[in-house]
Parts: sequence; structure tokens; C-alpha cells
Amino acid sequence: MTTTTMVEATTEPTTGKRRIVVAAELGYCWGVRRALDIVQAAASTDRKIAPIGDVIHNPQVVQRLRTQGVEGQPDFDSAVREGFKRVAITAHGWGPDMALRAAEKGVELIDSTCPLVTKVQRMAQKLARQGYFIVIYGDDYHPEVRSVLAWSGTSKAKAAKKLEQLGWNTNRGETGEGLIAPPRKVALLSQTTKNVDDLMAFARQLEALVIPEGGEFRFVNTICEPTSERQRALKRLIEDDHCDLILAIGGMKSSNTARLADVGNKAGVESHHIERREDISDEWLARGTIVGITAGASTPDDVIQDIVDYLVAKGYPAPENGIRPIDPDYVPSF
Repeated sequence: MTTTTMVEATTEPTTGKRRIVVAAELGYCWGVRRALDIVQAAASTDRKIAPIGDVIHNPQVVQRLRTQGVEGQPDFDSAVREGFKRVAITAHGWGPDMALRAAEKGVELIDSTCPLVTKVQRMAQKLARQGYFIVIYGDDYHPEVRSVLAWSGTSKAKAAKKLEQLGWNTNRGETGEGLIAPPRKVALLSQTTKNVDDLMAFARQLEALVIPEGGEFRFVNTICEPTSERQRALKRLIEDDHCDLILAIGGMKSSNTARLADVGNKAGVESHHIERREDISDEWLARGTIVGITAGASTPDDVIQDIVDYLVAKGYPAPENGIRPIDPDYVPSF
């Protein structure tokens, strides 16, 4: 399965020199590595752990974890019914109710929430206490967004990616039948894995609604640095390396991988969100001379390497430095 927003492209085979260019920043971020380390260190086949949802949004990794005693459950009640005595909060976070429910049921709670998500949760809580209506730029179904809304501790909070989703249809100070203006104080945060350019456009639109007639608008850009780094590296594939086909590798649930494909398509380059080699179409490769490889923050190196190996088997020269330069002095940043 692939998700794609197609851009116009010729269907004629390319005739230039084929090559693969790998983004300077791609794959696992430190928050994902940290979450996996925490869960794997606690896991054992005789004392199984039930993450509530996927530890990370990558099906290959989730499948491997099952062999280590890590078996995801859709919700806390399901984990209890299945007899699990240990549950884990995933990297995407959860609301404050999870700790209370675990304590009531005598269940051990393991928290692998990404610290950058925790920062957004606490910021939402702080701004709500200061009287702001909280707007989260993001998908209301995503576990990270649900966790931030829960931590805000208020009913005056909503997730949206379009102004229409907020229910406000006019600027502050304007009145009339059917017109609904925003409250005086509005704060905007973001899901950490969103498109930076889209967030900035949304922020400008929302500010224009709130500011008139003494409105107060607070904007905190909470898109995380790893997401921004991967989006910038993708843009360099297009601007500097002149890639004419982008493959963004990651699980279909991965928001940040979807955004990478979105960034590529908006830049006018055919870009596809793929999960594995079977998703790649020969028609794409017929149109692609210079293939740019990027990957979401929850995509392991071996999955990226498998895509590169597939392209090499299709006649593309292997990238000179592999999927990433080897740094003998590398130290994880957590």
C-alpha cells in the first residue's frame, strides 16, 4: 500500500545517468531510539509488556518486538483483560489518566514518551492555566495530539489543520447572524511531526482572526527539530541534487513520513510514501533518473538499506557512502 499525491510528470523513460542520493538526515530520531531502548530493556518473554498502541509507527519494528515479549494492545482495558501486568506509554505519549488507572489496577507503568512530546504536553497545560483557548495544529486521531489535549486539562482545546474545523468564521469584533468569532486569548501549538511551511501558513490565518479588538495570540512552534531537519534535508535533495523522484520510507501510520512525501510533491517532484520494496512501481523508476531517498523518524536503517538494495538490483549504482556516513565517534544524543 502506498499513499501518494501525484504531481505532473512525463511517462517517457528517463535517459540521463541514473543515481541514488540519500538524504543527509533520515531514519530514526533520538526520541524513537530512546523509546525502543526503554521498552526493549524492560522486555522479557516471561514478563511481557503491552504498549498501548504501537511503540513507534513502523510495522517491521512492531513485528520484531513481538518476539521479545512486547505485544501492543489497542487500549488499557484490553491489556488488563489479556492479563498483562506491565503496560507501556508509547513515544507518542498519553494523558495523565494512564498513571492513575495503572495504579488502581496494580499494573506496572513504563513511560517511553518522547521528551519533546512531554514538552508540548506541559506547554499546553501551562497555557490553559493562563486562560488561553488551546489550538493544536494536527490530526485529532493521532495519539500524540490526543495526549496533548488530555494534558491541557480543559474543554477549551481543539485539534485542527484548517480554520473551518475550529468553528470560527469571522474576525474578533465582527458581529452578525451566524458569525462566530474566536475568544480573546488563543494559543497555537503543533503536533511535533507536521510540515513547517503548512504550520506557518495556518498560524498567520489564525492570528488574523484573533488579533483584532484586543485579541491575544500566542504561537509556540512545537514541531520537533528532527522533523524539521528531515524536511530541510529533503528540500536539499531537490534543490541541490536535482532529484526527479523521491521515495519517503516509513510505516503508513507515520505522520512525519507522510509529511516528507507531501513536502516533495509540493516542491514539484514526484514523491511517494512507501513502507517496503514491494510498494515501488516500475513506472515510477521509468520516470526517475535521480532517486532521492528519505525516511521517517521511526524507520530503521535495515529497512532503508533494503530499499537501496532493491534499486541497485534495478540498475542504479549504489550510493558511494551507503545510507549514512559511518562516524566512529558517534554518541547518541540522549
